[in-house]
Amino acid sequence: MTRNIILLIILLGFISCNSKNTLDNPIIAKVDDSYLYLNKIRELIPNNSSKEDSIRIAQNYVQQWISKQLLVSRAELNLTEEDQDVEEMVEDYRSSLIIHKYQQHLIEQKLDTIVSHTEIDKYYRDYPGNFLLNRNIVKAVYIKIPKPLPQAKKIKQIYKLKKDDDWDKLEDYCFQNATKFDNFSEQWIYSQTLLNQTPIKVSNEERFLRRNKYFETEDSTFHYLINIQDYKLKKEIAPLSFVSEDIRKIIINKRKIQFIKSMEESIYRDAESKNKFKIY
Repeated sequence: MTRNIILLIILLGFISCNSKNTLDNPIIAKVDDSYLYLNKIRELIPNNSSKEDSIRIAQNYVQQWISKQLLVSRAELNLTEEDQDVEEMVEDYRSSLIIHKYQQHLIEQKLDTIVSHTEIDKYYRDYPGNFLLNRNIVKAVYIKIPKPLPQAKKIKQIYKLKKDDDWDKLEDYCFQNATKFDNFSEQWIYSQTLLNQTPIKVSNEERFLRRNKYFETEDSTFHYLINIQDYKLKKEIAPLSFVSEDIRKIIINKRKIQFIKSMEESIYRDAESKNKFKIY
């Protein structure tokens, strides 16, 4: 069947797709003894698709279907009967997929996903060794200003935030002059993420953090100022605020595991009480 005929059948099929005529389902493609019918194509086309989009979707699917059937045919030709015996694997996969979908359905309906701060804090205190940092982290203020540096003396004083009113002055200055002003003073970030935003190359990050609370550098276009307000080094225990979301996910995952285990035991006990199975 030529492509033009295929497209004609597809277009005619779309025109009559609202018809109740169940015989209107011609063959679109054939590979050996496998057939692709128009109804399969219709299922793929969104209701509001244009004629051009419909044809493109149909053409792509037909080509993919043909390629798949040819691969299956070639595989069957070259594999032994033993290698082709995949019925057990297919059944195992089907069973696993159905069970997984059922479990997810129950989890979405019944699992409690609210985790209190008390639970998070307890888990953190009970398992501190699970939260050793694998990278250095910092709380910092990062400022990037185009050169030449406006009011250089002023900004070099206030970015160190040594006075109560320096924050207001710094925000006002950066609003007027800075290309970028990131306040990570209440949020832990990886130190490498911060340093990557500067032109400097740090060979020993730990030594750099220990020695530099305030840091300035520049390139041909910008001046960079960093105020490192706090840091934690690799292999130290991570701050709770840095890992609290990870702990929440861990607790929920543990609940899922326990929920599934309890569900399986409940189904087993129910079937046992109703004599639904027998062990010989």
